[in-house]
Amino acid sequence: MQKQQMKYKITPLNSIAIGANLYFLADYLLHKESDAASLGLFVIIYGVLIGIGILILDFGIQLIVKEYRKIIPIELLLIGGIVFWIAHTERTKTLLIPDNFGEGNLFIIYGVEDAEKLPLGFFTWNYEVKVPESGILLTSTKFEDDLPQTNVKTYSKIDLDKHEQGLTFGCLYESELNCRDKIYQYRSWIVQKNGCEFSSQKADSQRTQLQNTYCK
Repeated sequence: MQKQQMKYKITPLNSIAIGANLYFLADYLLHKESDAASLGLFVIIYGVLIGIGILILDFGIQLIVKEYRKIIPIELLLIGGIVFWIAHTERTKTLLIPDNFGEGNLFIIYGVEDAEKLPLGFFTWNYEVKVPESGILLTSTKFEDDLPQTNVKTYSKIDLDKHEQGLTFGCLYESELNCRDKIYQYRSWIVQKNGCEFSSQKADSQRTQLQNTYCK
């Protein structure tokens, strides 16, 4: 008996991949000879490669799962899982600093006994927490449990980029602090007027500040 050939069908995955690749192609063709804003060649190439990868994945699913009515829910679940994972990596904590904080360092020291836990859980998408005037926030929450993204506002909820002093924040730095015979993990940021420039000297200066403020 002749073996029935697989018929490649339209599915959620290949629809997304084809639509995305057409968008990237159109962006490239429309902007390659103009000064208008574009996604950038690297982003376009990266996006097209991802689109091709999705098409290969879709082809494999259709090759393995023969029934079309089963392919649709499988791919929808897969898309939902990817969307949830991406959203989970964009969860954001907002550090509230004093209105007159000015320029300086911000720290979160994790795993400190008797300190308050951060207001978060697995399904926490964002939270706000006040940073003391010292710029050092202590928490008993573990380093790896905190939300991945960070925003900074003043106590009066003003974004730094809208602050009258024109402050910005950045220079995320992660390290460890040896304090009272214990090792603590911490994250630090720099609030300043100019762009972020980080160096080993600044890292040493931050660690010295923590030693003199928290560990003395």
